Amino acid sequence: MSEIDSGWSWLWKTNNSRRRFSSGMIFSIAITGPTASGKTGLSLALAERLSGEIISADSMQIYKEMNIGTAKATAEEQARAPHHLIDFISPTENYSVECYRAAALSAAEDIRSRGALPIFVGGTGLYVSSLLRAEQVDVPGSDAEYRERILSSVKTEEDVTALWERLREVDPESAEKIHKNNIKRVIRALEIFDKTGIPKTELDRRSRETSPEIFVGMITLDFHNRDTLYSRIDERVDIMMDEGLLGEVKSLYERGLLPEGSTAAQAIGYKELICHLSGECSLSEAVENIKLATRRYAKRQLTWFRHTEGTYTLYMDKADGGMREAEDVIAEAVSAAESFKAKFSAVQKG
Repeated sequence: MSEIDSGWSWLWKTNNSRRRFSSGMIFSIAITGPTASGKTGLSLALAERLSGEIISADSMQIYKEMNIGTAKATAEEQARAPHHLIDFISPTENYSVECYRAAALSAAEDIRSRGALPIFVGGTGLYVSSLLRAEQVDVPGSDAEYRERILSSVKTEEDVTALWERLREVDPESAEKIHKNNIKRVIRALEIFDKTGIPKTELDRRSRETSPEIFVGMITLDFHNRDTLYSRIDERVDIMMDEGLLGEVKSLYERGLLPEGSTAAQAIGYKELICHLSGECSLSEAVENIKLATRRYAKRQLTWFRHTEGTYTLYMDKADGGMREAEDVIAEAVSAAESFKAKFSAVQKG
């Protein structure tokens, strides 16, 4: 069985166990993988060959004026294919995964309405995985005030039992799994219900459901030799510095567009250079820290995508060393995309 067949079998079982593909489901392709793996170049080639439009799946490319450090597609590259979900909010703002999911689905539907192929491109695992699952209800974080208020009312064994009995009324499945003396977990399950109106077990179930709106044929870029990827990362950081990354960060920082605590200020490349600009380290130290942080991030990305079932793995380097020819990589990606499309169409007709 080929890798695509294996991946498709998983996707079919996962979706068919809950629902048939809806007739209105959007077909899309995603190019994912670690930073500096070559996603931008491959996605542009696919867009040109498959009449596609690109939707960013990068949590930092959404920010205006953060161009060099996020490796945003250049004006020339954007001219080769329409791009969506880049450059649309201020670096001072935060943006949730669910906001991204809604915007991405809207963009994909718009692209499909023009007869084009939506191509998601990026390495933000949470963004990509949000497309693979059904819409979620935001689960509130633990509220210390709520917890203390409940705890203060629990003073006797009867109180403990009464608390657990309330959980059994609103969420019997959770009550069955949680011992009544595990007060912390009982309170957390009650808190989720009280703040969402939905039992925790139902939210857990929804988190495992696949998306009824869109199918994503995921192609993940990978490397046989991790040192090859790390060398590309180091080279890319040097190029970014040559292209003016320090000036970009300095301009944003001095205008108050990278406030402390903001998501944008934590972006790799920006965070380290802010430390330099605030006198905490030298420029050379900041650059080395960028390279180190980027390599660590790439390692986490590789782990994330390697554990995503149903993805087609496309190696950018040769097993015996060196990078593959671009045309060979493009041809393999086109073949994978076409295979996903053919099998998706067959299932819809069935």
